[in-house]
Amino acid sequence: MGERRRASAVTIVMALVLGVLVVGGGAVLWKRGHRSELRDAVDVVPRSTQRLSYTDWAGVRAQLGVKGTGAAAVEKLASRGYDTDLSAVSSVDESTAALQENFGFSPLTMQWEAYGQAAAGATMVARMPDGFDFEKVTDHLAELGFQEPKQDDGVWEGGTDLVASIDPTITPELQYVAVLADEHLVVTSDTAEYAAVAAAVARGDKPSLGDLDSVRELVGKTDDPVAAMVWPRDFVCTDLAMSQADQDSQDAAQTLIDKAGKVTPMTGMLMALTPDRQLEVVQLYESSGQAKENLEARAKLAVGDALGRGGSFGDELKLTDASTDGAAVRLVFEPRKKTGFVLSALDSGPVLFATC
Repeated sequence: MGERRRASAVTIVMALVLGVLVVGGGAVLWKRGHRSELRDAVDVVPRSTQRLSYTDWAGVRAQLGVKGTGAAAVEKLASRGYDTDLSAVSSVDESTAALQENFGFSPLTMQWEAYGQAAAGATMVARMPDGFDFEKVTDHLAELGFQEPKQDDGVWEGGTDLVASIDPTITPELQYVAVLADEHLVVTSDTAEYAAVAAAVARGDKPSLGDLDSVRELVGKTDDPVAAMVWPRDFVCTDLAMSQADQDSQDAAQTLIDKAGKVTPMTGMLMALTPDRQLEVVQLYESSGQAKENLEARAKLAVGDALGRGGSFGDELKLTDASTDGAAVRLVFEPRKKTGFVLSALDSGPVLFATC
């Protein structure tokens, strides 16, 4: 998929300085010869998804040394996942024990999880490993009192009262469940209608998020993250907007933006956390020219004050690389501590360096 063109040398010096960052010329060949599981995940959630949370549970378990499905494994996954932030964007991590006991699958057995949020509804899609026994899941659903669908890949109907009676830690997205054994997927939602839509997408019968050019471009610029957030369109400008901050912070932010340089609206953004907790931020623009125009300003803002949040982004994260890759700006951070919040600290607004 081509080479990454690095922008001309950019030197960034800030008051709360991380150091001097120089972005040099050259080209780096991306390893895109294989299809990552994040790319699989965007193909099984509805095209209308505004915000996608992705967790590579197999990768998380391997990184944290979690094995088995017993109480010790649940505790280890919960505590170490929290400490490292590797499980932070999951929609079901706090339901691990209840899911494993009552539904027959959980973060202890999932290969990966995709949680898509759209205006029409939300869906959690779990990819199960090859050889997984899906009959155990349907058996559990029947025993729990879910209404069995007429077709094998139809929606099992539960509802608010049923799920609440099973275990209060179980997310409302588990009220309606479709078991797609042929696709190795379990699809859930908080409404029967959206569960049916999401299941049709997962079967390949309706358009998916992966059909969008912007999404393919975003996920193609990272390899195999253990966790990621994807904003496929300009919804990122709303979700992470500085308008969520108070007026004083908004005014101060505008002053910093004016000093940093030109910024233009994004057409999508991705935040990806690697197994070693490196954070990659990919910001997509309308053209390569816009990406180059935004590079220096975005890098400066990424190491500056975190207005509306407190402190500085540089207090927790060290910016190690800033470059352009086609129509995208790519920022790479390393956390300053071995534990603590990395991705989850930035997945909600206001985030100044994501301002539009």
